[in-house]
This record gives sequence, structure tokens and C-alpha cells, in this order.
Amino acid sequence: MIQVMFNSKNQIQFLIFDTLKLYPETDAKRTQTTFQLPFKGNWFVFWGGPNELINYHYGAEQQRYAYDLIVVNNGFSYKGDPAKNESYYAFGKPIFAAAAGKVVKVVNNIHDNSPVGTENTKEIAGNHVIIDHGNGEFSYYAHLQKGSVSVKVGDQVKAGDSLGKCGNSGNSSEAHLHFEVADSAELYTTKSLRVNWKDADDYEQGTYIKAP
Repeated sequence: MIQVMFNSKNQIQFLIFDTLKLYPETDAKRTQTTFQLPFKGNWFVFWGGPNELINYHYGAEQQRYAYDLIVVNNGFSYKGDPAKNESYYAFGKPIFAAAAGKVVKVVNNIHDNSPVGTENTKEIAGNHVIIDHGNGEFSYYAHLQKGSVSVKVGDQVKAGDSLGKCGNSGNSSEAHLHFEVADSAELYTTKSLRVNWKDADDYEQGTYIKAP
């Protein structure tokens, strides 16, 4: 893997060569639970896939198979003032449970980052929901809009049930959904699991998704 750093004159200042790390053992495993997409309509995979070139999460065991998903129209994720959350196509879009399970964690009171570009590094997941699907599999829905979460801890949900709205809370640079499946509900110690998707083998960076 090559990283390039430029100076203020747009000249190459540093070239960093690093070995591309791969984890074939965990890449080969999929969740026992089959998951459907956690949204409807047209979305875009900003980060996703089984290597660091297309998924910056991949190097961290806790987020290795996570996805960052946005909405794009005519090549842009927003229209209007880029500093306002409401300008982003993803902001306020409904988010749904990707499989049946029990809600085990809800956070709903964290402000959406404003202006866009500021990030809350103290509460990295922002407003989020975690669902226990059994088999040691938990789905995460992070960076949701403040006050939008419509479920509570202990609720039993079905695939397709409403959870909340896409937002820009937590460690987020713009409105997007961070979705992943992991082996526990412990954000900092969990191990990410590769998703067994209902309608695709995987969704990699650059993929436009049309969900029913």
C-alpha cells in the first residue's frame, strides 16, 4: 500500500510504502444470520469491503467489516450549504433493522455535529442502536440523528422495522450510516464479523445500492 502526502504547492512531499494487511481467516467466515439492507432507496458505499484500500475500517479488529453509507445525487452527497446537516441527502433518511432480534443498546441524546466537518471524538458512535440476533451476532447502526431513535432497550424487532433516522452525530464528518455486525455489544472490545447479505456477496466501496 502506498500513501502520498503533498505540500502546500501540491508537490509530493512524502511517499510511504506499507504492506497491505489481509485477514483471510476472518474474511472467509460469514454471519449465521442473513441480513437485508438497513435502508430503502438509493445509497452509495463510501467505505466497505475486505481490504484497507477500499475500507479504512479494515485494519481495526473492532470495525473490520463495517460499512459507511451515504446518499449521492449527481456525484455529490449534498445540495446547498455544505456546513448544514440538512443539505446532505442522507440526513433524516429512515434506518431499519437488518434482521430480527432484541434491542440491547440505545443512545439518542447526542447532538448532530454542526457545522458539518466538526466531529465528536468523545462519543464516537454518536446516537446508535445495537441489536442482538443470537449466535453471538450484534448489528450496529451508528451516527443516527438526535432524538430520532424509535426503539428502546428490550424491544423485539423484525427485519424492516424502523429504528431511527440517519444523522451526523459522534465521530462523523457528514451524515452517513455506519453499519456493522460484531460478536458483542461492547463497542471497544468487540470483533467485527463479515456480513452474510441476503441479496449480495458483499457491498464494496464505490457501489451504488438500490434497496427496495
